[in-house]
Amino acid sequence: MNLFSLLINISVIGTLALSDPSASFDKNMAVRFLSHWGYFAILFAAFWEGEAVLITAGTLCGAGLLDWRLTILAAAIGGSAGDQIYFYAAHDRAARTIKKSKRLSKWYPKISKFVLRHSTVAVLLSRFAAGLRITIPLVCATAGMPARKYSILNLVSGFAWASFWVAVTYQIGARLPVS
Repeated sequence: MNLFSLLINISVIGTLALSDPSASFDKNMAVRFLSHWGYFAILFAAFWEGEAVLITAGTLCGAGLLDWRLTILAAAIGGSAGDQIYFYAAHDRAARTIKKSKRLSKWYPKISKFVLRHSTVAVLLSRFAAGLRITIPLVCATAGMPARKYSILNLVSGFAWASFWVAVTYQIGARLPVS
């Protein structure tokens, strides 16, 4: 079973578990499936992006089908690990790309100075800004931000991001009738 198929199955089972399914649907099977594979899927989905999965997972937490603490942990670790890979991959590849491109060579020094000047805020908020989640690790790496500083800020940002989405969508799940 590939990752995409696993994520689709978890979304379908989560949706069915929260709705009023037909008598042939085994809710206990859905709960066992989610408790076994749900956190694993959250970790991998957060590695790539994850807001949609976190919205679903937070709703399932509110409905009592997932543990909110394990959901936040899985999402924070997955999201932070993905950004760490972007950061380390950028050291060589992005620097070479910037040097080869005339357009990037022109505006990159200004952007890197800005990001380094506001590095803490940039890393902490990048996960919440569409399109910057991948850009900020690349710029931080090529601009020379220390890996240790980036790693700590990235992990803090991952926990803030996961906590935000789970807390907001938990409220939705808590209000859904679960039969």
